Parts: sequence; C-alpha cells; structure tokens
Amino acid sequence: MNELTRADVTAATIFQITLPVPGRVISSDPDIRSAIKNGARKFRQIGCTDCHFPNLLLSNQGWVYSEPNPYNPPGNLQVGQVPNLYVDLTDSSLPPPRLSPDGNGVVQVKAFTDLKVRDVTNGLGDSNCEPLNMDQAAGSMGFFSGNCQFITRKLWGIANQHSFGHHGLYTTMREATLAHSGEALGSRMAFQSLSEYDQDSVIEFLKSLRILPAGTKCTVVDDNMNCINVSGTDP
Repeated sequence: MNELTRADVTAATIFQITLPVPGRVISSDPDIRSAIKNGARKFRQIGCTDCHFPNLLLSNQGWVYSEPNPYNPPGNLQVGQVPNLYVDLTDSSLPPPRLSPDGNGVVQVKAFTDLKVRDVTNGLGDSNCEPLNMDQAAGSMGFFSGNCQFITRKLWGIANQHSFGHHGLYTTMREATLAHSGEALGSRMAFQSLSEYDQDSVIEFLKSLRILPAGTKCTVVDDNMNCINVSGTDP
C-alpha cells in the first residue's frame, strides 16, 4: 500500500502515452509489396474492418492528453483535485515517429480497433473465454461465471507483439485469426473461403503492422527504415 505516490503514477502514465506510435514496414520486394496491398484489400472485403477500424479520428485538439483525465472513472484522480498536466501528443520534440493533424485538422490514428467490447468466442466453455469475470466483485457468483467479452484488439504493432490472442495462447497470427467466432464468425468463414494466396496476403498485411525501431522518423517505411508513401495499401 502506498508504494507509489500519485506523482509516480502520473509519471508512469506520461511515459506510456508519449511512446512512439506503431507504424508500417512495407517490403521493397515487389511480390511481397503486392501481397500486402492485396491483403489490405481482402482484410476490408471480408469484414475485418467492421471491428478493426483502420482509422480512429481525433479532432478539436483531441490529441492533447491531460492528467488527470476528464474521463477518469470515480475513485481515480479527478480534474480539479490537482493542477492539470497537458501533453500535445503531436509535438515533434517527443520520440518519433509521431502522428500529426492533416489539412482538415484531424489526426488519423491507425490503431485498427473500434475500442468496443465484443464476444468473438463460441460462448462459455470456449477455451478463449476466461474462467473468471474480473468486472464482477471477487468471490461473487458473477465473478465465477466467466467472461467471453473483450475489447477489440488494437492491431497496430501486432506483428511484433507476441504472442497473440488476449490470453497469449496463439503463436501465429493465422491461429488467432482462425480462432475468431461469435460476432466475428462471418469474417473468419470469409477468410477461410479465400484462396491460399489471398489468405497469405492477409497475413502479410498484418505482418506489416509493426512497432518501429527507436528513432524512426516516419510511420511508414521500407526494409531499410526509409520513409515511403504507400497510398492505396491501407484498407
């Protein structure tokens, strides 16, 4: 108890929110690049982007983070209890790469999530469900009833965030893809109906979504970390 002060927690929070954003690595090999572009298109066509939104839009200075945050739930530090600390997450002095507003004053966050709670399992008894529901009071009936609902996984940086699945039981992205059921059953079946090349293309697309090496200047680079324009390769 009281091992960390409020200031310690704030410092740890600010460290996390100012980390460089994940990006894309697009191979210079024309065959792989073509597969990535095809995979992005198939990813959209089979419905994956219904949950894994390619872009979350921030406007009205929504990229300025504040601590305390106005969305802090009751019990957490609230706005007005201490002086607010504001951080512009587009500030070029922060570790690159960074996102920046477009010509319309909107930041496109390519996180590939809708941030919604969804059930992509076959229900209780599915190995992808958790035996305990941590949203319920410990020891209660609800606590032991299990939980099959999880926030849609953010896919930016997915290629080097092993292992896969919310529980970390899958060693490949293909395994995690084929484990989708419930609300994502239609997309999984559509993936399975694709040709071998198209399935492999979707995986190549996912493999391009990476956490980039420290100091990388752009969010989209080639094998040598040179900035590139990949217009047309995103879903």
